[in-house]
Amino acid sequence: MPVEKIRGGGELFKHHWTTFSKVQQAPLKFYWTHGRMFRYYVYSAAIMFPLFMYLTKASYAPANVKQWEQIRASRRHTFFDLPH
Repeated sequence: MPVEKIRGGGELFKHHWTTFSKVQQAPLKFYWTHGRMFRYYVYSAAIMFPLFMYLTKASYAPANVKQWEQIRASRRHTFFDLPH
């Protein structure tokens, strides 16, 4: 028989307010054993994390930031400006 979690007043905790309690009550083991998509999601997130870190570092490189500042400056105009 599983042990039920009881609040201080003796009644069961019906509403999960905190993130920790929501994760604690989630059937993650059931999802892992019976849900193929859940396992694939976790595996793909672990595999793709280095690629995402590389792309983040490349996109925030100082040379790239300077290049995009120039591109945005060339596009900055209003409809009331005279043509160039």
